[in-house]
Amino acid sequence: MTIISTEEIQNIQLDIMKAVHAFCIDNGLRYTLAYGSMLGAVRHKGFIPWDDDIDISMLREDYEKFISTFQHEYLKVYDFRKDADFDYPYAKVIDTRTVMEENVCMKNFGVDIDIFPLDDMFDDKQECEAFLNSMKPVKKKYRLKLLKPSFKNVWWKRLLIRASKVLVMKYSLKDLSSRMTDMISSINNPSSKYVGVLASNSFSSNCIMPRDWFLEYEMVPFCDMEFMCIKNTDEYLTLQYGDYMQLPPVEKRTSPHTLNNVYWK
Repeated sequence: MTIISTEEIQNIQLDIMKAVHAFCIDNGLRYTLAYGSMLGAVRHKGFIPWDDDIDISMLREDYEKFISTFQHEYLKVYDFRKDADFDYPYAKVIDTRTVMEENVCMKNFGVDIDIFPLDDMFDDKQECEAFLNSMKPVKKKYRLKLLKPSFKNVWWKRLLIRASKVLVMKYSLKDLSSRMTDMISSINNPSSKYVGVLASNSFSSNCIMPRDWFLEYEMVPFCDMEFMCIKNTDEYLTLQYGDYMQLPPVEKRTSPHTLNNVYWK
């Protein structure tokens, strides 16, 4: 077992992103760097130095086309609707030559990038927030089902997690992902003023954004490449992070992800 370092993880993810970008360009699909990846592109011209993932978003139409047609020698798109052991409500493109151990109650896959669909919402922001609130019970169950006690947790927190998971024993992660998707697809409003990243385990209202943010795209530098990004980066990043150009304190410059070992098969 050959352990993969954080720097190598970033290089693998960059190679995945290059393949995804090339496929999207060849097939007329639009995506945008998202969350910390957009922040990294704007503030660091690449990865946030202490981060270890790439996130992108696609409007649902492009998202569905991508996950149904992307092909590669060793990269695979995983989607819970077609992959038995994969239960995230959003897709990942995974390097199948690798294994990434995560502290979640799911099979270990490999080094990946996340792809979040942007779904139709409504013309009224309050109606969007009400719908997001209606999803909270399912998302809370999903979070609890996904949670795995870790050696990083203090003993009483491990006990609390185990006790709390009794409440969601009757649900499966796939069932909860399906419930989220069914709720989202019930909207079907392709001209809505707002769209949202609803297919996730988050219920922050930051996921609700104007559709017109996702109409115009440009290429932005990212490491040794340029990737696609919406032009409304300032509005997007301000919504997500506030004063996004301000670096966090040194003690908070750590990865937000819960990885154990990452290695080549």
